[in-house]
Amino acid sequence: VAFPPRPISIMIIPQSIATIATAAVGAATIILSAASMTNMYETYALAQQYRQPLSLPSTSSLAKTWKSTDEALEGLRKMKKKDLVELFLHCDPPAKSDLAFSDSEQNWRYDGYLLDNGPILSPITNLITNKLFGRGQMWRGKAYFSPTSSFDDATIGIGKNRFSRHRQQKLAAANPDELLERTFDYYIGTSVLPSMSSKSLFNRYAAHCPALSPMSLIWRGMVDELRVVALLESGSNKAKDEKVVLLGMGYFTWSGGVWNLAPFCLVARKYCDHEGIQ
Repeated sequence: VAFPPRPISIMIIPQSIATIATAAVGAATIILSAASMTNMYETYALAQQYRQPLSLPSTSSLAKTWKSTDEALEGLRKMKKKDLVELFLHCDPPAKSDLAFSDSEQNWRYDGYLLDNGPILSPITNLITNKLFGRGQMWRGKAYFSPTSSFDDATIGIGKNRFSRHRQQKLAAANPDELLERTFDYYIGTSVLPSMSSKSLFNRYAAHCPALSPMSLIWRGMVDELRVVALLESGSNKAKDEKVVLLGMGYFTWSGGVWNLAPFCLVARKYCDHEGIQ
């Protein structure tokens, strides 16, 4: 007995639902665009005010009350975006002796922390960093390898970002769960963002992005600028294994550039092969 063919059911989205979805996407786009424009204006205004020191209240005095990297980290995580940018403008790039390198003799890693980027852009920054940038792996910080040339040359050396599959796990240097990916070149260069020296430690990813990968078009434009947060007991009073805290500003060249930045910080930790942090 031949049966008639079963009809193919096609789900048709009601016009009202499609209209609501379109309106929601449009509203989200407007909100994100407005937040980015506000971010850019605020950063630009602070940079302009820095050139007139009497009109810019300084937060650098707060940083100089921090006696250790742990105090600095706690303080930075409590600061609002505007204050973080202001502090960055009062900081200078690290010297070669300030950086903590990850190699057989100096087994250092930088633990990374996302800082405040405003109520709207903070969740976006978290999504980009912990989902897209690490291909689903949690971002843990960075590892800098010993320089291949002096600070006076265009390129100093390379570094990699640290990722982990597990949100709460403490990573050890030899832990197989740690992934070192997203290679970058680092060097000291002149910044658009002013400071006493107008320089930053730059991390640039373009040279290490695959030419044929569609996603590389995004990461090719990724740039980090980092400067040292001066502590109260820096210099001769600094503990032997105490390294500087780096305040960073990350941005994409194709999305507002340096004016549309997202703050983060790096804290150097010395790791043992099997015991985690020393």
